[in-house]
Amino acid sequence: MPGCIRVEAPITIVEGGTFDQIFQWKSGSPAEVVDLTGYSAKMQVRSAVKNAIVLIDVPNATASWEADGDTGVYIFDDSESPATGNWKWRVYVNETDTKGICASHADISGVYDLFLYNADGEAVLQQYGAAYLMAACTRSA
Repeated sequence: MPGCIRVEAPITIVEGGTFDQIFQWKSGSPAEVVDLTGYSAKMQVRSAVKNAIVLIDVPNATASWEADGDTGVYIFDDSESPATGNWKWRVYVNETDTKGICASHADISGVYDLFLYNADGEAVLQQYGAAYLMAACTRSA
């Protein structure tokens, strides 16, 4: 595949809540699921592209996803048969990592991007868009 493909997908993250969303990449005509064997990923959320401060850092996850587990981008194949392949990635941010992201108790209209890297370490897909961070009034003691 030549170059890095870009796809826009806005997200909303609630302060103190869990963010859990699954995505899938299809290509061709007819559209077929892209095999993500050996792929890795990284995602960052900022208040603005030029801002040096990372509000949420979502690393590549090397373990299998578990409810209430670690924040990460989890790449997985959920097909019944390995021959068919149904590759996806799950962006999971646990509530510990969203706690206090709206420090001034105001919503943040920010940005994010997520890169998928192939087995050779080349960035082949950039998922990006608006990241709306919603402030919450309920806080732990």
